[in-house]
Amino acid sequence: ALLPLALIWFGLGQGSVVFVLVHSVLWAIALNTHAGFRSVSNTLRMVGLNYGLRNLSLVRAILIPAAFPSILTGLKVGWAFAWRTLIAAELVFGVSSGSGGLGWYIFENRNALETTNVFAGLFTVIMIGLFVENVIFANIEKKTIRRWGMQH
Repeated sequence: ALLPLALIWFGLGQGSVVFVLVHSVLWAIALNTHAGFRSVSNTLRMVGLNYGLRNLSLVRAILIPAAFPSILTGLKVGWAFAWRTLIAAELVFGVSSGSGGLGWYIFENRNALETTNVFAGLFTVIMIGLFVENVIFANIEKKTIRRWGMQH
């Protein structure tokens, strides 16, 4: 729904793609982060205050680690939205401007009836998505959430 507005406001360049990406990611991350901060128990907050933590030190030492599972969930959902939005935006803006990325590659090969290239593009999309999920996010979870004892 935002693609026409992005085209009007930013034209066919990278500004449109960035606008659509930021809008698709922002809400998932913001809502999960907010929910994570709200779910931190008052006991943990009071422990931080008893240790003399205030303002940013309380957020850094208590709130972010306690809310990190929710924040990471927001990042994962945001990544999924961003990846799909990027492919779709490249398809739309790349076709309009005559250049683009993976989405444009898939679209161009579809029009040329190059089915093997279309599937190669789709396979690449899948492989990048799986890599980010199973390598990058898995390592972040291993180094933070599991180490802190918040997940088995």
